[in-house]
Amino acid sequence: MKKIFLATLMLVMTMSVFAQTQARAYILDESGSPTNVRNAPNGKVVKTLPGIDGGYVVQLLECKNNWWKIDPLIDIYGSDDEDHISLKGSKTGYWVHNSVLAFGIAGEQKNVIREKPSAKAKPLKLTSSYLFEVALRPLEIKGGWIKVITTDKKYTGWMPISKICDNPLTTCP
Repeated sequence: MKKIFLATLMLVMTMSVFAQTQARAYILDESGSPTNVRNAPNGKVVKTLPGIDGGYVVQLLECKNNWWKIDPLIDIYGSDDEDHISLKGSKTGYWVHNSVLAFGIAGEQKNVIREKPSAKAKPLKLTSSYLFEVALRPLEIKGGWIKVITTDKKYTGWMPISKICDNPLTTCP
């Protein structure tokens, strides 16, 4: 019985850590052209997503040199029944460049972006109104923190993954 309890506890702890290190973002491709999904960082194009900014939401799995491996199940926002696209065919995964990914900050929080990945780190001096005017692009994940850069490239810092708003239509609660 003790072994089952310990195994269950380990599974719950592992799932908790996994959930804290996963982030979601929406596609925000400012080039005006369709977004390419590739089989590797800078690899072969395996899928092209028509240009509907904010319409696609992806799960970020890992980052390599500004390229994000994404989950093959992509949510489509704004459709009547929130459809999905299921990517198929790549044995090496699906990758998009960070320059086409974005998210906002959940709620009205002005001290959420910090200099280092720590709640004790100094917050960046940004106004709440500024944070709602620009989107954030993901740069890397470290534990329960994600390094971000504003789309206007003025600020770079760290924020808790739990504060991400992946809904392109709202600011999330």
